[in-house]
Amino acid sequence: MNPQIVHVSSAHPWVDNRVHLREAAAAAAAGYRVRLIAVASPLTAPETGVEVVTIPVRRRARRMAVSTVQALVLALRSRARIVHLHDPELIWTIPVLRLAGRIVVYDAHEDLPDQVRGKDYLTPRQRAVFAALSRALLVLAGTAHRVVTATEWTGRRFPADRRLAIHNFPLGRPEDDRQRPVLERDAVVAHVGVLSHDRGIDVLARAVHEEGFPADWRLEMVGSIDRATPVEQLRRAEATGRAHHGGVVGPMQARDLLLRARIGVVPFLRTPVNDQIFPTKLFEYLAAGLAVIASDVPLWRGLLDGVECVSFVPPGDPAAVARAVRRYADDPALLERHSTEARRAARRFTWAPEAARLVRMYDELAPGLRTGEGS
Repeated sequence: MNPQIVHVSSAHPWVDNRVHLREAAAAAAAGYRVRLIAVASPLTAPETGVEVVTIPVRRRARRMAVSTVQALVLALRSRARIVHLHDPELIWTIPVLRLAGRIVVYDAHEDLPDQVRGKDYLTPRQRAVFAALSRALLVLAGTAHRVVTATEWTGRRFPADRRLAIHNFPLGRPEDDRQRPVLERDAVVAHVGVLSHDRGIDVLARAVHEEGFPADWRLEMVGSIDRATPVEQLRRAEATGRAHHGGVVGPMQARDLLLRARIGVVPFLRTPVNDQIFPTKLFEYLAAGLAVIASDVPLWRGLLDGVECVSFVPPGDPAAVARAVRRYADDPALLERHSTEARRAARRFTWAPEAARLVRMYDELAPGLRTGEGS
């Protein structure tokens, strides 16, 4: 049978947390027939009930020219009533899909103009030009039937009657319910997710060299490294034996690492994008019962107001990160207290309510489709 909803990405791998394991899987769990069109990856993911169709990995220029067209054709051939798009490079397909009679949802994972302004390799003039182009793209994105955004801030650029914030809160897992007490785990500071300059790769690499970093602790990292990011500092950190980058792993394997660690770190630098996003890793750290060391970003501090589980440090300061690790290492009672508070805070940030809101959106867009009346 044809799918009722098709999620489409020409940039994200099929194992992507938001695209597949949260949103597409939520629709499938609610009883929709769901297909995912996304980029091939050797990584694995849990069974979700989502039918997966992959397209090849391509470099950026070829991806924009070939993969987007391929994804559009596959979406149209699926005959799905609802098409849920996940990449800015697919915005141009919205009028085509609407002309074909599809209900279109555009998912704004991040704020596109702010992303452009944060590109250090662009000249000021180039930033201004690309920011203007991105704003024009968002006007076109706003013609989708609904715009789903990862935060309320990202949604501010879209029509109020069409936008819906669906946050990247973690999926509940039985493994998290069975987690070991934090003091019985390895003396590990964990980082999961993409590593880049803006996301603090240099801060982490230098922190293990700082005098304050405890000699019997180590830094464990998994996730991709941005292609434009130099890795010399990271390799020097690994040479000390205090740091290890485990490469790219599946989303659930990354969360398994957290259950073996004591501290999670979010070392982002202050950028227009980073100042307005909720890092998924932050909530995954809470779910794993980790004490957290995080850059002092006002949005994050406000989010966790009244929750004593985070040590905020100045962004871009590896010595401050090392001192925070030392503080936890020297005070097991503090570490244990912050771990307990993290598990309590995690109950505020769970995926289930977000999934329910997403499914209600689909139900409103195509009444009767889930029950078969609109098939």
